[in-house]
This record gives sequence, structure tokens and C-alpha cells, in this order.
Amino acid sequence: MFKLICMSFDGGYRMEWPEFKTVEKAWQYSNDMGSRWYFYPFHFVVTASGKTIADAPEMFAHLKGKRVTTVAAIFNSASKLPELQNADVDQFAYSGHI
Repeated sequence: MFKLICMSFDGGYRMEWPEFKTVEKAWQYSNDMGSRWYFYPFHFVVTASGKTIADAPEMFAHLKGKRVTTVAAIFNSASKLPELQNADVDQFAYSGHI
């Protein structure tokens, strides 16, 4: 089973409550969410425990297998960098700091 988390620029995250049988079902749910998670634009599929990244968008593929708390700390550190203040999603994701 898998779950979906939605993460903000500063590493805060929310767990979506449905559990999914496959990674693909989790991504389908993510794609159908619309703007509901405007403040949490980065989505990751996590293991059933919610502690480990099972799948990530292509730009974050290097985060697969990492603990959610580690990824949240990376995001938090990056969000405090002067060059990423007021960055949009793409600028933040492709900054090289994540």
C-alpha cells in the first residue's frame, strides 16, 4: 500500500488519507486534485508507513528511498536561501539545492 504527501516549499507536508494499492493510483489521485493543494505543490508517493519516499516526480527522482523527514529538512534549508526567496515551483525544483 502507498500514500500521498503534499509538501510545501518550507518542508511542511500534509498526508492525503486514502491508501492506494499501486504507485500509479496514488499519482492518478495527485493529478486529479486540482488547485486544492496550492500551498503544498510538491507531491510524493510514500510507503504505507508514511516514512519513506517510494516515488517522486522526475526532477526529484534522487529523493526516492529517502525518509520524509530528511526530504522535509532539505526543502526547509533550501527555502531559506536568499536566491530562492519568492521562487516559483519550477525555479525552486530546478535550483540545484534540492
